[in-house]
Amino acid sequence: MRRIQRPIHATRLSSHFLTTLVCLGALGAPADAFARQRAEPASPAQAAPAPADPLIVVVSLRRQRLTVFNKDGRVVESAISSGQPEFPTPTGVFSVIGKELEHESNIYEGAAMPFMQRLTWTGTAMHAGNLPGYAASHGCVRLPHAFSERLYGMTQINTRVIVTKDDVSPQPISHPNLFAPPVQSLPAEEQPMVNAVTSKVASIAGITPVMAAPAPITGPNQLPLTARAKARFADTAKLFDQIKPMEGGRTAVWENVKAANRALEAAKVDINSLQNTIDDGQHDVEKIKRAKQIAEAQLAAVMRKSENARSPEAIEAASKAEDAAEARLLDVVGKLDQESEKIAVLKSGMPALKSKLHVAELARRALDDDLKTSNQALKNAQGAYALAKREDARYMKPVSVLVSRKDQRLYVRQGFDPVLEVPIVIDQPDQPLGTHVFTAMGVKDGKSLHWSVISLAAPAKGEETRRRREKGEQLSASSAPAALDRLSFPPEALEAISDVIKPGSSLIISDEGNSQYFGNGTDFSVAVR
Repeated sequence: MRRIQRPIHATRLSSHFLTTLVCLGALGAPADAFARQRAEPASPAQAAPAPADPLIVVVSLRRQRLTVFNKDGRVVESAISSGQPEFPTPTGVFSVIGKELEHESNIYEGAAMPFMQRLTWTGTAMHAGNLPGYAASHGCVRLPHAFSERLYGMTQINTRVIVTKDDVSPQPISHPNLFAPPVQSLPAEEQPMVNAVTSKVASIAGITPVMAAPAPITGPNQLPLTARAKARFADTAKLFDQIKPMEGGRTAVWENVKAANRALEAAKVDINSLQNTIDDGQHDVEKIKRAKQIAEAQLAAVMRKSENARSPEAIEAASKAEDAAEARLLDVVGKLDQESEKIAVLKSGMPALKSKLHVAELARRALDDDLKTSNQALKNAQGAYALAKREDARYMKPVSVLVSRKDQRLYVRQGFDPVLEVPIVIDQPDQPLGTHVFTAMGVKDGKSLHWSVISLAAPAKGEETRRRREKGEQLSASSAPAALDRLSFPPEALEAISDVIKPGSSLIISDEGNSQYFGNGTDFSVAVR
């Protein structure tokens, strides 16, 4: 699915709404209606809650309404247009798994889907679109443009979205089987100074700001960190502290490597310089040898001429010429001997320089292992720190728990990542539990949680349930405590969940397992009718 990020212009979006087919169906609103929707101011009663306030979004297909709830009850609601009969909107328990201010569909020829909030990876989303007054989309949940923009600003990734035929709403609930933080939770003033650790991260090579994002400090709607969490963050701080010495060790090795490189280069320069001097001397020797050959040839010519001299004057002149030629030859021979001796002396110094080069090469190669070891150690330390930071960031996210009667198992996810899967004992496992979504809506007394529940199916089947649904009656949440009563949570699961439980966390109890929309990059997804 192609994604784009650019400024949104109301006039361009309006033209897209009028021309696109995806999730639009029949067109029933004039173009200026969209501009009015987008410009509609939010009333104080409909103001979005703080981002940290957990929300539940309920989509009622029968009423064609979307309602947003927080811990205090109904926040805001809006008309919608859901999927037409040929392309029904899937019902069930979902969550927001992706958000884009401006999205174009790759299924329906680039159709505009502004303020898109993805519910499934198969194409179901909430987004701005045309509302003709009835179900007319291709499966998405269309919203008025102004409301879609407002809702986009209210929700977060992992906000719970429940799509059901019946009109349901969360009800407060208390039960001993609902998860609670451990009693040894630390007061806020004893929390580890996570920010003090992460503020130094910019000096660590290879660790990006994303990896080093500080964990949030607890606020009014957050629980204090547990003892286990404090130990977790302390371990992360220790991993950080290990990086600096390793960085210093690698720097020291690198300085040694640079010094060895300089020594190696100097040894090569000395050898090259000496070899150049020897080469120059050899060039001079060759010139002298050629001069010697000429002097020898001249002496031989003079000696032949001297043999043919007959008169005393000719003999005297020939003798003088022979002496001069011999003198020239002796001079050349002397220069040749001198230059050859000089070259011999130069060559005698070459073994020492080559030995020095060999020693420098050995020293440099020895440092390669040290550099490799220090680099790997630093890389491992940085990787461990980055992983710990990601784990810390995941710890700060809400946790989701699914109890499946069909699987007889308990599943735990946090940040869309699987963290635990264990068997669970369910009393009367052959009897239905129903589908119940429990949500931790906030903190009470600074140490426990407010829970709400939405019951999507009564445990009992039969004519009464069918009649109540046909009349549009909301199914009672009275069966939720009974469903909790039948669960025996494994102690290890309770311990693990209690350590990470926080507002926004949820427990889903269902007769079924995960629906077809569950997978990588999603929270638990349960189908309901």
